[in-house]
Amino acid sequence: MALKLLEAIPEDADRIAAIHLAAFDSNPLLHVQFPTPASLASLRDILAQDTLHSIENAEAGGKVVLVVRDPHSDNRIISFAKWDLPGVHQELPINVSWHDDVNLDFLSKYRELAEAAKQRVVGNKECYCMTFLGTDPDHQRRGAASLLIRWGIERAEENKIPIYLDSTLDAAPLYRRHGFVALDGLALAMPNDEKSQPIFYQELSMLRSLIQDDEMEGMDRWDSSLNISSLRMDYDVGIKPQHVVEAIYERIEAYKEIQPSVWIHLQPIGEVMKFANLLHKRWPDPNKRPPLWGVPFSVKDSINVAGVPTTIGCPALAFTPTESAPVFQQCIDAGALFIGKTNMEQLATGMTGCRSPYGTLHSTFSKLHIVGGSSSGSAVTVSEGLVAFSLGSDTAGSIRVPALYNGVVGFKPTKGTVSARGVYPACQHQDCVSFLATTCEDVEAVWDVCKGFDKSDFFAKQLKFLGTAPQINTMSFQFGTPPDEALKACSPKYRERFGNVVGALKTVQSGKMIDLDWAPFSAGNELLYGGSFVLERLTILPDGWFEANKHLLHPVTRQVFDNALGRDSRAIDLFRDLHKQAEYKRAVEEILTFSHSISTDSGVLTVMIVPTAPFHPTIKEVKQSPLGINGQLGAFAHFANVLDLVAIAVPCGTYEVDDEEFGGRKKELPFGVTILAGCGYDKQLLMLVKELEDMLRDL
Repeated sequence: MALKLLEAIPEDADRIAAIHLAAFDSNPLLHVQFPTPASLASLRDILAQDTLHSIENAEAGGKVVLVVRDPHSDNRIISFAKWDLPGVHQELPINVSWHDDVNLDFLSKYRELAEAAKQRVVGNKECYCMTFLGTDPDHQRRGAASLLIRWGIERAEENKIPIYLDSTLDAAPLYRRHGFVALDGLALAMPNDEKSQPIFYQELSMLRSLIQDDEMEGMDRWDSSLNISSLRMDYDVGIKPQHVVEAIYERIEAYKEIQPSVWIHLQPIGEVMKFANLLHKRWPDPNKRPPLWGVPFSVKDSINVAGVPTTIGCPALAFTPTESAPVFQQCIDAGALFIGKTNMEQLATGMTGCRSPYGTLHSTFSKLHIVGGSSSGSAVTVSEGLVAFSLGSDTAGSIRVPALYNGVVGFKPTKGTVSARGVYPACQHQDCVSFLATTCEDVEAVWDVCKGFDKSDFFAKQLKFLGTAPQINTMSFQFGTPPDEALKACSPKYRERFGNVVGALKTVQSGKMIDLDWAPFSAGNELLYGGSFVLERLTILPDGWFEANKHLLHPVTRQVFDNALGRDSRAIDLFRDLHKQAEYKRAVEEILTFSHSISTDSGVLTVMIVPTAPFHPTIKEVKQSPLGINGQLGAFAHFANVLDLVAIAVPCGTYEVDDEEFGGRKKELPFGVTILAGCGYDKQLLMLVKELEDMLRDL
């Protein structure tokens, strides 16, 4: 016999209260609000009292309590739902006396958040509202819940008004199957050890509307590209940021099976849903949306986000900032959606991605090969389509190298043109806030939002110093490459791939290969870690911290600092290195030039093109020689900030490797080059690389 759907009668109140507690028993919020057996027993009495009150005053109070009975179990109730009906009804409160053990603060905070979420979604509009649905755990997956949901759907469709409900994350798939869409949410931090990452109780605020409701018209599911221009088109045809958030959290959950340590902090989906919903209220006119409206992004965990711990990949130095870094806030103000903070190389001290206490990541192309660093997790989140872009930093190649190893674009602007305030430093004179995305167009969109002079960042450059990029209709370019002697640092496969890139660029009508003096680039490369500049790394630690706490660092990070201290550099050595830097920068200014013809609105940009790294090592190889390989990876990267250049790392196809560790199977790995231009020529470089990008990707 089929299950029976009926309205509840007064005699059902005790059974409904028992099912309510049983169905909710696995929910951690219940046990925070009612932490003792005595408080739970009192809750059961209050639930029975409230249910009885709703049944007896159903018409006046505008409430319906439904039950599902099982004919095979003596018509025993196995499921129930409570509905608030549309319309104006009498307020018929009951007197509740809470047990002394009840956590009233948590109870009140949850109610406040839930009511605020509902108000953001439906406001004062009429709707059906399912306030609770519970099924006896012994009778789940028999269709009882669907019966109770369909009761409301039928009436809502008949009356042409929507249905609202709050859902736990576990129950959300059931409601989606019945046409509900998550539009908002809540996240409530649970009590836990202050030294641990926060744990959140989360709910989604879901609505089932009608096609006739123009405000809700549009597709209710999304699973497409996070390319920013693609997202904008999706939003234009009716996709909502909430659809995108829901989909990427499904991707994030699935990707945890592959790499569980991508995120150091993941924003609760309920919190992100809330902000996604607020985007519509903040910018109701689609024609006035800011450039990053509804675009999800991640940040390297050296960038401050107010209220979220900044760990720098080092739990011993973690702190919780009260103010966000300007670069983060600029993205938020432009409508972007913050998803979380990513794993990184500890204290941003390396380029391999193999020095994190939170777990070692691998390339998204191979579990055996390194991810690159120090912006390791940021590159993974972009490569795997978990976010559209990521904020990171680049001192010696920390954006460019992970971009290479994960097949994405890494843009390092001119140093000092994006505020580094609120970004934990690695070597402050050489640090540069940088960006990862899937295309040059996307990194440019983010850079356009974030660039600008910050007088509170003492290393910032005035934009007028850089000049403004002239309007150019056509851009041609001259390019040089490292000499053969320098390219010997590359593996045979990388030399072959780089040769293919150079050959392709020679065929570009607007391009011309010329000889460029490699000497200042090579000398600048050596300055970063081969001279006294490396001592600046020690300034990022509080006075006396290293000697007292170095046992808390990753062993390789500890070795980096010990080696720096062991150099015994003198002040005179630092000044000599500063003089060398000035000499090399001036030489490069004469090499990487830009000329502009006003009469033809054309420009010629001279660039240096290098392999982003000389080879792609395995995690095993790095473990055998962590500092040696790390140093080799910077062969074509370390000089960029020393010489004050702008650089963009671009994917250039893939190549096959045939290794015994793959069981004889072939594996494709990404290859890429970095294109560098002179200080301040950011816009010109982006314009050029956008023209070359498709050709390079197809190599």
